[in-house]
Amino acid sequence: MSERADTGAGRELPPEAQGNEKWHDTTDAVWKRSSLSSEDSDAIVEVAKFDDGFRAVRDGKHPEKGILFFTPAEWEAFVLGAKDGEFDIPEEYLTAEEAAIQRGEVPAKAVPSPNNTRDSGEAE
Repeated sequence: MSERADTGAGRELPPEAQGNEKWHDTTDAVWKRSSLSSEDSDAIVEVAKFDDGFRAVRDGKHPEKGILFFTPAEWEAFVLGAKDGEFDIPEEYLTAEEAAIQRGEVPAKAVPSPNNTRDSGEAE
């Protein structure tokens, strides 16, 4: 599932793919979101993984607004930073429930997005 912009796959690529070495075709992407996401959230982050290790990220509430693509190295740096607490919000700005989630006290897993265009199978 890793059609790259530079593969010349025999079809016209969308404008955002032109000259974008990170672009991947997301037509059949399997999007995942946190099991803690709820439809009343301001935004829902969804992630798709490609066979070559690239990742795509979008807003699950507004998937039409665009997709960001990340190389395997960029994704690894982000995940390591998140595990290290680099992006944590100071707890005085969080509700008790949000603070517990941020501390990892509330279990979460990746679940298929209801926006998927094909059967996504089991959650990872």
